[in-house]
Amino acid sequence: MVVVYIFDEGSVFDAPIDTIWKYLPSDEHRHSSLKLISREMVNSNTVVITAERSIMGKTVRTKIKNTLYPPFGFVQEHLEGPTAGSRAFVYYVPKGNKTGITIVGDFVLSGMDEKTTRDVVMAQLQVTFDEDNVNLKNTKQV
Repeated sequence: MVVVYIFDEGSVFDAPIDTIWKYLPSDEHRHSSLKLISREMVNSNTVVITAERSIMGKTVRTKIKNTLYPPFGFVQEHLEGPTAGSRAFVYYVPKGNKTGITIVGDFVLSGMDEKTTRDVVMAQLQVTFDEDNVNLKNTKQV
């Protein structure tokens, strides 16, 4: 199993940090790139999400545990699927009416080499960021 360390910073949401924390547990926090199967609240700060998503053109089932640490960020642990064993910390940096986002973690992609794993993870992070950005813009108008 190849473990790839990823440090991704520089993305900025066009929303203040308090909007981010209202968005994360809301119904607006959804991703069109995922087919949600279940969402289990473990406690007030932890949710386990089982979903299907496309990775390299194949539909795969994943199970991910997110533990929130407001106002700093959240830990993401990949429990099942081709990314099982991946762990990351997503943290937010307040920037006035905007919020910076940084992701640091070790990622694995079953059966893939380092370059493929990095490329797939970075592409998925971009998709997720783009979907969140659209959702946040719509949330701010409500």
